[in-house]
Amino acid sequence: MKCRFVICIPVFDNPGTIVDVIEACLLETPHPVFVIDDGSQISVESLFKARCGPGEKRVSFYRDDQNQGKGQALQRGFVEAVRCGFTHLIAIDGDGQHVPAEIVKLERAAIESPWALIVGDRDMKSQNVPASSVFGKKFSNFWVRYQTDVGVGDSQSGFRIYPLYLLQNMKFYCKKYDFEIEVLIRLIWSGVAVRNVKISVHYFPPGIRVSHFDKWKDNLRISILNTLLTIGAMLREQTSPFKSSLALGLGVFVGTLPIYGLHTGIVGFLALIFRLNFVYIWVGTNISIPPLVPFLVYGSHVIGSNILLESSLPTNLLPISWIFGSIVLGVLLGVLFGMTLFVVKRSRLKSGKNKGIDELKSKSKNRNTWSGENANRPGILFVEMLLRLFGQRWAYASLYFIVFYYFIASRSTRVSLEQYWKITHPSLGFWKRQLKIYQQILIFAKTLVDRGIQRAQRDSDPPYFSYELDDSAKEVFRAFSSNPRGIVAVTSHIGGWEIATSFLARIPTEKKMLVVMHGIPGQYAHQSLESSTSKTQPIFFNLNENTLLKVKDFLREKHIVGMMGDRPVTKSYELQLFFGKLAAFDTTPFRLALACESDICFVFALKKGNRKYKILANQFSPSDSLNREILLASALNEYIRQLEKVVLSDPTQWFNFFPFWKASPHSQTSAS
Repeated sequence: MKCRFVICIPVFDNPGTIVDVIEACLLETPHPVFVIDDGSQISVESLFKARCGPGEKRVSFYRDDQNQGKGQALQRGFVEAVRCGFTHLIAIDGDGQHVPAEIVKLERAAIESPWALIVGDRDMKSQNVPASSVFGKKFSNFWVRYQTDVGVGDSQSGFRIYPLYLLQNMKFYCKKYDFEIEVLIRLIWSGVAVRNVKISVHYFPPGIRVSHFDKWKDNLRISILNTLLTIGAMLREQTSPFKSSLALGLGVFVGTLPIYGLHTGIVGFLALIFRLNFVYIWVGTNISIPPLVPFLVYGSHVIGSNILLESSLPTNLLPISWIFGSIVLGVLLGVLFGMTLFVVKRSRLKSGKNKGIDELKSKSKNRNTWSGENANRPGILFVEMLLRLFGQRWAYASLYFIVFYYFIASRSTRVSLEQYWKITHPSLGFWKRQLKIYQQILIFAKTLVDRGIQRAQRDSDPPYFSYELDDSAKEVFRAFSSNPRGIVAVTSHIGGWEIATSFLARIPTEKKMLVVMHGIPGQYAHQSLESSTSKTQPIFFNLNENTLLKVKDFLREKHIVGMMGDRPVTKSYELQLFFGKLAAFDTTPFRLALACESDICFVFALKKGNRKYKILANQFSPSDSLNREILLASALNEYIRQLEKVVLSDPTQWFNFFPFWKASPHSQTSAS
C-alpha cells in the first residue's frame, strides 16, 4: 500500500510562529499542507501571503470564524484529508514546539506500519521544559497504560501521524485538548497499534511562550475524560480467560463475605486497582442474592465450626464461626467458579470451530471482517431440499422467511449494510434503509439458489438462465475470440458473477477461463462451476498453494482469468476513494495483467429476474504511458469508477456484508 501524506497544522493565535512552521514543513517535505485556522484574531492565510506571496499551491487554508478547540480543528483536518484522498495525516502544532525536519522520522515509521498510529515521544530533558509538562506526560501515560494495557511514550504529544482509513467513520465527543487522549484510547481499543518515535521538542522561555492550554478548564476536561475512559476500561470484555476467571472468582469471594450492602463498592475498588472486568467481578458478587443468603450463612457457620473445633458454640460466638467460615467458603467457591469459567473460555479458544488460538485472537482484534464461514448452514440445506423437490419458485418463497430471520438475528450484517447505505445513499431514512437491507439480503439469497440451479443445469441446452448484454459488453465479448493476448476479467462481489460464467463458457473462442474464487471450497455451492468438459474452471485462492503461479501460467497461455477486485487477498492493495470514503481495493488482478502483458476488462452481472441476468462489461484502454505504476493506478481508478456506476444502477445487489469502509485488509478473510 502506498501512503499518501498530508500535513495538518491546527492553529489558534500563534502569529509569531505559524508562518515559520508552515515554511519549514514545505521545505523539509514534499507533502501538501493543510492549515486549520481555528478562529485566530489575525487570519493565518493573510500572515502567510504577506511574507511568502500567493503563489504557493501546496498550502490550503481552512478557517473557522470562532475558536472551536484543537480537537475540532483536527477533526476538520481529517474530513478534508479524506475528501482529497490522502491516507495519512501528519499533525504538527503551530506554536513552534515541534521540529518539522523530524517529520521524516515519523513518516518512515508510518510507511513501515501503515495501519499504526505514530506518536512523537518528546524529549523532556530539553531546555525550558516546564515541570508541569513533565509531570503531565508521566501522569497521562500512567492512565493510558491502565486503560489500554499499552505503553505509549507520550500520550499528550500533538506530533502524530493518523491512519485516516481507521478514523474516517468514527464519531468523537471531545473538541478541545482532551481530543488527543480520546482518539488515542479509542484507536487502541479498536486494535490499532501504536508506534513511539523519539523526537526533540522546543519550548520558548516563559516570557515568550504562547500557550492556550487552560490549566483549570482543560485539566478538568481531561480528568473527566480519564474518569469515563477508566470506567470504560473496567467494563470492557477481557479476552484473557485468566483475567475473566480471576474477576469472577474474586467477585464470588467478596459476595460470600457477610458485608452486605458493601459488595459493589468493594469490588468496584478492586476492579479499579487490579484493572479487572467490572461486569465479571460484579456478577460474581450476585452469589449473595437473597434466596442464596441462608445457604451461605449456614454453610459458613458449619465450615467455621468444624475448623475451629467448636461443636457447640455459644450464641455470642456465632459471628466468629460465620465470618471465619465465610472466608474459607468464599475461597472455595471463588476457585470453583473461576476455574469453571477458565475451562469454558479456554476450551472455546482451543476448539473455535477448528480454528487455532492465534487465528481466534487475530479475529477478536478485528471483528468487522467477513469470516468466509457459512453461518446459516441449516437454512441453506433446507432451501437446497426445497429446490430439489419443488424447484426454484418454492425455494424462492422459503427465502422470504429465512432472510427475515437472518435480518433480525445477524446484527453484524445489519450494521455493516447500514454503513453501506448511509455512505452510498445518505438521504434514505431509517425505515427505508431497513427495507433496502432486507431486499439486499433476499437478492443475495436468491443468487445462492441460482448457483444451485446452475450446478444441476450446467449442461442444459438452451441454458436455464438467459443473459442480456449491454452494447459495451457485446463489443468486449465479440473481441474475445480474436484477442491474441490473455485477458483478466476483473469483477466484484455484486450481482451473480458466478452465474454469468456459464454464459462466458459458451462464447465461441478457443480460450479457456479460470475463475479465481475467494473463500472456502464448497461454500454456497461454488462447485457449480466444476465440470470436466467445461471451458470454465474454478480455483480457490490460496497463497500456500501458489494460486498466483497457476494464474500466471493460464494468462501466458493466452486464456481468460476472472478475479475479484474489491477484497484484498494479498498484501497488494491500495486505499482509494469509493463514494467519498477510503476503501481497500485489491491490485493483484491488475498487477498480474501487467506482468503477463494481458488485457484488462471489467465485467459485472446483475440479477434482473428469476431466470435473467444482465451482463455489463468495459474494456480498459490504457494511456500511452510506459510506467507500470501509472498504468496500474489508471486501471484501478477506472475499475472503481465502473463499480460506482454499477452500484448506483442497482444498489441492492452489493454483496460485501462487512464494514467495507472500516475493516482492515491486513486481517480480512475474503469470501464470495
